[in-house]
Amino acid sequence: MKIKNSTIISFLWVAVLVSRIFINMESSFLPSPLYMYYICSVLLIICIVTDRILSHNTLKKGSLLWWSIAFILYSVVFGVIFANKKLSSLISFNLLSMITFYILIFAVASYFNNTQKVYTFVKISFWTLTTSMLFMMIVNWDGNFNFGVLVSNVFSGYTRTRAAFGFDHPNSTANIALCIILISYILLLKSQKNEKIILIVVDCIMLFVILESASRTSLFALILFVVMCLFCHFKKRIKSRKGSFAIYALLIVAVILIISVSNSDLITNIFIASNRSYNFIYNLPVLVSSGRLFVGLGFIGSGEFMQLTQYNTFFVDNYFLYVLMSTGIIGFVFICAFIVFLIYKLFNKKYGYNQLKQIVGLILLVNIFSSMGETCFMYPSFISCFVYTVLYLSLACNDKKSLIKRSKR
Repeated sequence: MKIKNSTIISFLWVAVLVSRIFINMESSFLPSPLYMYYICSVLLIICIVTDRILSHNTLKKGSLLWWSIAFILYSVVFGVIFANKKLSSLISFNLLSMITFYILIFAVASYFNNTQKVYTFVKISFWTLTTSMLFMMIVNWDGNFNFGVLVSNVFSGYTRTRAAFGFDHPNSTANIALCIILISYILLLKSQKNEKIILIVVDCIMLFVILESASRTSLFALILFVVMCLFCHFKKRIKSRKGSFAIYALLIVAVILIISVSNSDLITNIFIASNRSYNFIYNLPVLVSSGRLFVGLGFIGSGEFMQLTQYNTFFVDNYFLYVLMSTGIIGFVFICAFIVFLIYKLFNKKYGYNQLKQIVGLILLVNIFSSMGETCFMYPSFISCFVYTVLYLSLACNDKKSLIKRSKR
């Protein structure tokens, strides 16, 4: 019996996600899940390249190719050329991790490069993450459920109790649950009635996981996603200028309220060493005084800044602060340029704007919002980044004509 190459690629993608889940566990069932991740990643890249060669479908010159080269150069520039010798061992480990991640996601995005394949990719990713999360819940859930207590617990500050369901941190758990909910919205577009019921039930369970983990970043990110979806829905129905203006005004007010509430610790403790405010008021002066403002302290993992004795830095629980600390102003400008590119390509009607791209665009905005409280944008420590980034690239790096042809099919 001949096994299709598409089946092998799908299987290896599942293996990559599962290996990352094992890595994120507090105590993994596997002895060395990191090796499993690297082996599966290499095999997946080889399979995708082989599939392109056999089908005579080489990667054409375009934004996907140019950005893949740019990110590899980005890693080499800051991991080799501008490498901080004081942090050489940490940089070498992170360099391997980031280059593997970049090559993998760009390769996967080049394979799942049309609308039908994107839906297949989302379905595979959704059920892999959902099955894994449900398994972890069953094994680690204490059996307690009180919705009112859960909601009040989220806003209890440092006294709140948090469940990780066997993962290394409650934020990791909530981040996966949020990812499951967001990509399920894509599946709802093509689901039948019974399938929609199953998806809604899964979403309710994932909401419970977010509340149990007491992750305010994930909870407010979910609220923001709902608000933006409602905004898009009402915007289509209201065609008058005054009505559209009112909808935009309500959206802006809602976003400001969400940001204000979710960052209340930052606002009230801006001069106190809290977990969020200290990130900025302590780390930034260290970066400036180091003399490496333009190239960063070193291309290392975000978690390493907590125990960086060479510079006495603190937590970096913000992706943009992490980029600035690790790659300086140059790296910060590069990443911001890439984000602007994604937003422009996903929301611009000239590039085949449709409902799928709209949802992925909203997921991108939510991802940017949540990355202000966690380093969860294009960063391999978060499993959601593998799914999100492939989605962004698959849709944003397609030209206008190919998207129109695929949407007609």
